[in-house]
Amino acid sequence: MPEAATVALDTRVRRFLAALTPDADSADAHAVGACFADPFLVADDTGARPVSRAAFLAALPRRERLFAAAGFGPAALAEVTCHRVDDRYVLARTEWDAARVHGGAPVRLVSSYLLHDDGGRFRIVLYLNHEGLPGA
Repeated sequence: MPEAATVALDTRVRRFLAALTPDADSADAHAVGACFADPFLVADDTGARPVSRAAFLAALPRRERLFAAAGFGPAALAEVTCHRVDDRYVLARTEWDAARVHGGAPVRLVSSYLLHDDGGRFRIVLYLNHEGLPGA
């Protein structure tokens, strides 16, 4: 019996998203890359564009430096809301808390993912960043 039939959707999505968290044991480039379709669509306030998995993984160190320069540590998954769109797709709206390295309340970051569900695993086909990284 496929995992999808025995484990609740929100639990499956949370497990899947755990691979994207920087402090997860599996947060190496290969594990993160395996979470994304190749190519996938990235969308933000400037529009949408296709991105190859390799280009995305190459950009991750720059993203980490941007977080550090803004005074933030790694983001941790705080909230997930899932909605099954149809038999093959799930929309997951997420909220992540990025700790301030010099103290203070963490910053809440919001993003959504359209996940392709093949019955056994998810792949991100659309990553929507709802807002840019706020100032420190």
